[in-house]
Formats: sequence, structure tokens, C-alpha cells
Amino acid sequence: MDDQPLSVELSKINFLLENLYAMTLKNHGAALSDIDDLADEMSRQAMLPPTIYGSAPAPTEIQAAQEMLAHRLAMFFAGVKDRHKQLP
Repeated sequence: MDDQPLSVELSKINFLLENLYAMTLKNHGAALSDIDDLADEMSRQAMLPPTIYGSAPAPTEIQAAQEMLAHRLAMFFAGVKDRHKQLP
């Protein structure tokens, strides 16, 4: 199976979300430090105990998923900050 179409689709969605966040935050007067605060709060919330539907995964699996999520959120908000800097 070719993963390229899925990868391109996810890249498109990420690009759009980064830009929407950057434009919205800029339009509301957010500074770069405000984006850092938002990223920290999102990461904090991502580390809260998850809602489990169905059989519960092992605690190590939950922790690994949360760590990956925190990393991905940090990358996302780094992209938002970069796009925020590029806006007029």
C-alpha cells in the first residue's frame, strides 16, 4: 500500500491548521509568548488521564502515547509560531 497520499493529506491538514491558528492568534493580538503559553496548556491537558472506551491499554502504552502526543503538539505549535512570525 502506498502511504504517500495519506502523508500528503495529513501534511495539508497540518498546514491548514497551523495557518488558521497563526492567523487567528495574530488577529486577536497574541504575542509569541502567548503561543508558548497555549502550547504549554494544551500539553498539560494532553497529559490528563484519558477517557478509555473498550478494554484499557497497559499504563506503559498510555504513557508512550501521551509522550508522543506531547511531542507532536510541541512540533505543531512550533509551526504555528513560525507561521505567526511570517504574517504581516
